[in-house]
Amino acid sequence: MWLRSLSMTQFRNYARLEWRLEPRVIMVYGGNAQGKTNLLEAIAYAATGHSFRTGSDRELIHWAAWRDPMPFARVIAEFVRQDGPVRLEIALVAEGGTPSPEIASLRKQVRINGVPHRALDLFGQAAVVVFTPQDVEVVGGPPAERRRLMDLLIAQTSPAFARTLAAYQRALAQRNALLRRLQEEGGDPGQLDLWDESVARYGAPLMGQRARALHAIAGYAEEIHRTLSGGEPLMLRYIPGLDPAQVEGQMALDALLWGQGLAEAELAEIFRKALLRERAADIRRGSTRVGPHRDDLRFIVDGVDIGLYGSRGQQRTAILAFKLAAARWLASVFRESPLLLLDEVMAELDEERRRYLLRVLEDAEQAILTTTDPMLFAPDFRERVRRFHVQAGFLREDPDPPGIG
Repeated sequence: MWLRSLSMTQFRNYARLEWRLEPRVIMVYGGNAQGKTNLLEAIAYAATGHSFRTGSDRELIHWAAWRDPMPFARVIAEFVRQDGPVRLEIALVAEGGTPSPEIASLRKQVRINGVPHRALDLFGQAAVVVFTPQDVEVVGGPPAERRRLMDLLIAQTSPAFARTLAAYQRALAQRNALLRRLQEEGGDPGQLDLWDESVARYGAPLMGQRARALHAIAGYAEEIHRTLSGGEPLMLRYIPGLDPAQVEGQMALDALLWGQGLAEAELAEIFRKALLRERAADIRRGSTRVGPHRDDLRFIVDGVDIGLYGSRGQQRTAILAFKLAAARWLASVFRESPLLLLDEVMAELDEERRRYLLRVLEDAEQAILTTTDPMLFAPDFRERVRRFHVQAGFLREDPDPPGIG
C-alpha cells in the first residue's frame, strides 16, 4: 500500500500543493515550522479523518483562508492498494456568517472515489502508522491517549469497530446525562435500565476487539523490543475498565485480559451487571465508573510498569517497538504493508536503534520521513532515497541536499 499523490488546498501552511510520489523511501527535510509535519498530518488525516496533532479541525485551515467569505481547506490523497487505487478527499468548510476560527461552525465533507460518505467510512480504506517524538508521552501519560492509540489502529482494520465506538460514546453520553439529572433532581433509578443495556451492548465488542488486537500486536512487540533493548522483555497489558474485584465471572474476565475468545453476549452481561452494581455510586458521582471508556494499556518491561517507573529511554524504546509491531499487525490484516510516516524520530534515537529503524524502512513498500538534518543519515541511505526540501509551505525535489555530491 502506498501513496501515489497528495493534493492540499489551504491546509495548515500550504496554500496549494500537488505532490506525486512513488513506492519507496522519501525524505522531506527543512527547518523548523516550514511544513514538514503538516505533510504527514495531511496524509494521516485523509486516511483516518483524524489529526495526530490536534482535536480541533479549525486549526487545519490556512490562516490566510479566514479572510475569505467562506474559508475552507481540502486534502486529497490517492492510495494504491493491491485491489486498486482509492481516492480519499476531505474538505472543511467554515460557515456561520463572519469568518472567524473562534465562532465559525465547520462542515466536514468526505468523498471516497468521488462519492460522498461519512467520515467513519474512511476507516479501512488505507492503513498508516505515524511515528512522532511525542509518542513517548503516550507511555506515561493519561489513559485516554493510550485508548486513542488503540482505537485508531483497530479502526483502520475494522470500520465496524469505528461505528460501534461512536455508538457507544453516544449511549454513554446519554447515560451520564441521566445520571446527572438523577443526582440533581432524584427520580427512579430504573430509568437507567435502557441505557445500561445499550452501553453494555456496544461496549462489549469494543473491549473484545481491543483485547484481541493488543494480544496480536504484543507478539510482534516482544520480539522487536528484545532486539532494540538488548534482550529486555516487553509485555503489553490490557486492562479493561471493569474492576476485577467487583466483577462476576472472573474466568471470563481473565480470558478477555489475555485476548482469548469470549462471547460478546457473555461479556455484555458481565458489563451490564457491573453497571447495575455501580449504579448508586454512579448517581452520586453523576458519571459512569466502569466500561471501555476506562480501559487502559500498560507497558511492562522486565516486570516493571515503565509508564510509572521507567526512564525516558525505556519509554521511547517501548513505544517504538509498539509502533513497529502495529505496522506488522496491520500488514498481516491487510496483506500488504501500511504506509509509514515518521516525523523527526531519528534525532530522538541512538545509533543502534536508528540503524534498526532504517532497515525496517527499506523493507517497507513506502515510508515518508522528515528531518531538519539530512546528515543524521548515512551517505548511502541519503543517496538511495527520494529527497524533497520544504520551506514556508513550498515543496521542491532536491537531488543534492546538504552533505551529498
